[in-house]
Amino acid sequence: MSRSRPDTVSVVAGEGITLPGDYHVHTTWSDGTGSVEECVLRAAELGLAEIAITDHITPKPGSGEVWWVPLERLAAYVEDVRGVAVRHPEIRVLLGLEAEYVAGQEAELDRLLDAWPFELVVLGVHVVEGFEFDDPGLRGDPRWGDPDALLAAYYRTMRRAAEYGRLDILAHFDYISLWGHEPGAAALPEIDAALDALAASGAALELNTDRISDPAGVMYPSVAIMSAARERGVPLVIDSDAHEAAHVGRLLDEAIAYARAAGYRETLRLSDRTLVPLPLHG
Repeated sequence: MSRSRPDTVSVVAGEGITLPGDYHVHTTWSDGTGSVEECVLRAAELGLAEIAITDHITPKPGSGEVWWVPLERLAAYVEDVRGVAVRHPEIRVLLGLEAEYVAGQEAELDRLLDAWPFELVVLGVHVVEGFEFDDPGLRGDPRWGDPDALLAAYYRTMRRAAEYGRLDILAHFDYISLWGHEPGAAALPEIDAALDALAASGAALELNTDRISDPAGVMYPSVAIMSAARERGVPLVIDSDAHEAAHVGRLLDEAIAYARAAGYRETLRLSDRTLVPLPLHG
């Protein structure tokens, strides 16, 4: 499904309310603890129409902790996801990835996406100008001395990720706030620019329900950012960012209420890029 420019989104008229899919799920192929099959079985148990397996992949691996699929094991990863999809026709299983977006590495990412048959691309940003902002060991780093400047740099990177174009979902839009920092005068216009770029890309904004794993204890993004995205016509998906099978589809009731508070009434079904009514509850 990845493309340089996503297709136009269509809207279903007269269909019954359906549960959204979960399009951001990690398995033992990267930093998750559940197998592909365990995650798919959990999604089917919940009655989800579809699920995407989106393990971490970086186009230019560096040294240090390995929390992505090794590039030499991509063939086995693809085979595993496709095999599980065949064994479980009761649910649509999409072959995806969460690609790490790093400014300046677009050519390497292009080559990776061209070489493999991914149906869905989630772009995530965990590093800003070489700084791993989510590393607990770097909480005391001098770069946090001016958090608004760091947040502004993060949202500039998010804008570039959206402008890159080869994405279906922009992940955890305000993840930089995981330590509780709020955007200020420098970051706010960068948020607007990133949302404008996301709207132009045609990709979806993710409501990431993984609020129990980070210090801030919130879903991403904030209601204010979601409302601003909705005003720009950005479609929404609701994702768990699960790193274990039991977390697939978690906090769905809360997420639906959260999305409705931001004004959303539809969610995007990514297998056919169709908007379907957002349930009143999970």
